[in-house]
Amino acid sequence: MAQSSSGNPATREYLQLLRLHEALLNGLQSARAELSAPDTAGLVEKIKARTGSAPDLAPVKTAVEEAIRALKMSESEIQGAVVEVTGADFEVDGISNMPAYLKRFLAERSTQPGFSYDVSQDEVRGWVVRWKEYTHKGTVRGYGQFYERPYAWL
Repeated sequence: MAQSSSGNPATREYLQLLRLHEALLNGLQSARAELSAPDTAGLVEKIKARTGSAPDLAPVKTAVEEAIRALKMSESEIQGAVVEVTGADFEVDGISNMPAYLKRFLAERSTQPGFSYDVSQDEVRGWVVRWKEYTHKGTVRGYGQFYERPYAWL
């Protein structure tokens, strides 16, 4: 297996595979939207009115849903193979009391390209972690923030 500079075997190939998964997922979601669109239902109704029988798209919709589910499961397995750092091993500068699930969140995503976060200190809420994730195209995929004491200002 190829070794990357970070020590993970085949990290670059895994990341390319994740980008391929993203493209395939977009295509499958587009197909699902087309199958469920009002225009498609209108076409089926027109066919039924003219011929007396309508094509059954339910098996096709089910197959697309199953493909989406399988693709997401595969993507999860690939991400697990890419991420070597566990939440317990991950440390955030300036935060000693971060819950394990937040450490795991940052550990998993900080190894992916396009993910960034910063830590600041708020006098009322304690530490604040702001994060943002970009796609390979440069658009924002997700963003958010979490606090040490989220309800302290109430």
